Amino acid sequence: MRLRDAHKALLIALQAGSRLQVHRDLDGAKIYQLHALGDATSQELPAAMVMYLERHGLIESNLKFPAATFLLTDKGVQLAAQLSGSSRTPMGPRNFSE
Repeated sequence: MRLRDAHKALLIALQAGSRLQVHRDLDGAKIYQLHALGDATSQELPAAMVMYLERHGLIESNLKFPAATFLLTDKGVQLAAQLSGSSRTPMGPRNFSE
């Protein structure tokens, strides 16, 4: 697996609390957006970048409609921690009680 700088930045952003969602319109078109923590703006991301991380088991979708949210997998959390040098983990279903 070869991660580009954009892949690494996305993993670190998710670790820091940003939210990655895929929004669908009524025709089924997908728009991938990264919502920064505490920021009302979002950044549109290329589908290929998100699918690459999903295919390599670093993120997974909660499969909700019309806007699914992607979460870091355990493998993704571990890699993000390695990349960022921080053991911080995003709030989510895996660490809610911690």
